[in-house]
Amino acid sequence: MTLLLMTDPVLEKIQNHFESMGLQSSIVDEKLDFELDYKDVHFMDGKNGIGTAGSLRLKDSPIDYLHIIKKQEYAKCDFAVGGHVGMGVHIHSWYKMRFFLSFPESIKLGPFDMGTLTTIKKGLLHSEVESFAWNGYQKLTTLPPGLVRDNVAEALYSDKILKKLMMKCLLKERTITVSRYSPTIPVEVTAKPTNSKIKIESTWKLQKDMFIDKDTLDMYEILAGIVKSTVNTLKYHLK
Repeated sequence: MTLLLMTDPVLEKIQNHFESMGLQSSIVDEKLDFELDYKDVHFMDGKNGIGTAGSLRLKDSPIDYLHIIKKQEYAKCDFAVGGHVGMGVHIHSWYKMRFFLSFPESIKLGPFDMGTLTTIKKGLLHSEVESFAWNGYQKLTTLPPGLVRDNVAEALYSDKILKKLMMKCLLKERTITVSRYSPTIPVEVTAKPTNSKIKIESTWKLQKDMFIDKDTLDMYEILAGIVKSTVNTLKYHLK
């Protein structure tokens, strides 16, 4: 069975926004393997849930694909939206970006899964990131520590530019997760394999907050580049 490809209008808006910052991309016109993690947003039939809103294939970037998912919840309210009296039902919507990194099919990763723990210092007028740390299983292999340099967090900590960007951008991003990924494709469904083996995720955001600034985009690209470089350096240990 082949699924029809449908995208949310926000996808083209994000594409244009990235292009204004110098990052070129193309809207994927075929169903990708990781898009099958969720049903299409157009098939949610007014129900609560999470759906796929479409994907971009990035050009000249360490990030291979950007996948946008949408979460919606319907709620009853005392007043109809736009009115002054009467009952109504309105929808709450949030979006999340999932960045995918592709590798040769032969690459096999260990139980790699880590995320940021961020400490925010509250101020009278402005808050700022006081500190952050990577938490979780940070190694790409299951080899004992010290045999190979497979700790991704160590590589990320050592990049001064990335650290500076994260201290600034985590105030809005709050939590970033980086983990191994393996798509599950039902036998009866046809989808294009992407060899995506690592996923970088942001938190749920309102649509207006999806339009990240240049520093945040640079942060994700530098992060992805370091992760990719670390994997490629260890490719003979990851087969």
